[in-house]
Amino acid sequence: MKRPALLLVVLSAVPAPLMTACSDDSNPAEGGGNTGGGTSQTPMVGAKGVAISEVSIYQSLKRRLNLDGSAGVVPIIAGRDAVIRVFITADGDYDGKDVTARLQIEGGDPIELTQKITLPASSEEDIASTINFTVPGDRIGATLSYSIAILQEGAEADDNAAAHWPPSGNHDVAVEGPVNKLRVILAPFRYDNDGSGRLPDTSPEAIEKYRNRLKQWYPVSDVEVTARAATPWNQPIDGQGNGWQEVGFEVFGMRAEDGESADPYYYGVFNPRATFGQYCGQGCLLGVTLLNDMPADVGNPQLRLALGVGYEDYAYDTAAHEIGHAHGRRHADCGGADQIDPQFPHPSGQIGEWGLDTATLTLYPPTAYTDMMGYCDNAWISDYNFAALLSRGKNVNLPKWHQPTNTRVALVGLDGNGGSTFGGFSTANTDLGGRQLQTTITDLEGRQSSTKATFASYDHLPGGIVMVQVDDDNVREIEIEEGGIRHLVTLP
Repeated sequence: MKRPALLLVVLSAVPAPLMTACSDDSNPAEGGGNTGGGTSQTPMVGAKGVAISEVSIYQSLKRRLNLDGSAGVVPIIAGRDAVIRVFITADGDYDGKDVTARLQIEGGDPIELTQKITLPASSEEDIASTINFTVPGDRIGATLSYSIAILQEGAEADDNAAAHWPPSGNHDVAVEGPVNKLRVILAPFRYDNDGSGRLPDTSPEAIEKYRNRLKQWYPVSDVEVTARAATPWNQPIDGQGNGWQEVGFEVFGMRAEDGESADPYYYGVFNPRATFGQYCGQGCLLGVTLLNDMPADVGNPQLRLALGVGYEDYAYDTAAHEIGHAHGRRHADCGGADQIDPQFPHPSGQIGEWGLDTATLTLYPPTAYTDMMGYCDNAWISDYNFAALLSRGKNVNLPKWHQPTNTRVALVGLDGNGGSTFGGFSTANTDLGGRQLQTTITDLEGRQSSTKATFASYDHLPGGIVMVQVDDDNVREIEIEEGGIRHLVTLP
């Protein structure tokens, strides 16, 4: 991730509308209501003059529910917290008094709110104008079967059908995303090149900020972020890309070193200078990732890694952006980004649908916010990339599906200008997705043989890394052809 100047993402928050929760277990279909002192029950019926005009669910982005077929670009994720937002219209028959809004989800108690209705109608941009049900993730399973009613006390004969959705029974909506957890392992580097021993922040508070940002934008039920012990680092790293490849080689080997499964994403993080201003100056590199887009459904297990700086104002958005590349996502066309995703559907990297932070009820207009895979300040997640990330995540974030078989590889870095660097030996998954290269190895006895090699390009730098499959470390030379250039690497 590269930006030409100092950019800061500021997300404003607005308070949630004032609501009071009720503990009424009655069922409106049975004519039940609050009772007291042994008196007869007063029916709760559809509020007069009130009509439900729209029902939408938000887990990060808006998905309208009361459409024919309930189909939408934005998938619903099982096990993920949500807000169901009910848009209301009201006419002169509404008495202006409190209504009881009841959301019934099959398999549990109703969720109820008491509030007044905004006249004459709810509006998209005003969160306080709608009825907003906060739904715990454990209420959303493989199917969302629900009903909504806006109720007041009244005679059953006066029930207003327009204040119910659906008019009768439940509305069943398929849930596209399975319960899944994104796992990220922070790999901090202790920067010793300048003698400072400087460490990025991996305190519990910082880890929670990484977790929160990823959970806001990624189509997952939950996010787990942990940090491994810091790695001492004596080599220089700068904002123009020098030293990043060497750090990448180190992170590449951590999965095998830790004996870790294939599903987590390793994220190398470091602070090469004391402040962001000293590091960045007039422009700098914030992060680097090997674009992990082959095969499209799972990518290369060994390339579930990324690098980024750990400066407070940039660390969390940069991590989300770079881990997006590790999911195979290319750039959105915003802020001068290169290597643009040609399939991205919205102009100027816009998110395409209304966003919502379900914890703070902060809204993000679709034409004012841009996708996290661009370079602009006003970042959220687009409907396009939310769906694309799910396509990868539901095949990766279930570790029981993955029983990798490892093989020995030699790492070779290509700088994109004809230069090559040996990056050491490591262990990788035998399912090396990526572009295959013609490669020959010469062993210590002078014998030559062809072998499998896979090339992965960097997202923000020219060149990339070649993973060369070898039987053992008995290698003297590696000859690689990439882009019409022959690289002959002699091992030390």
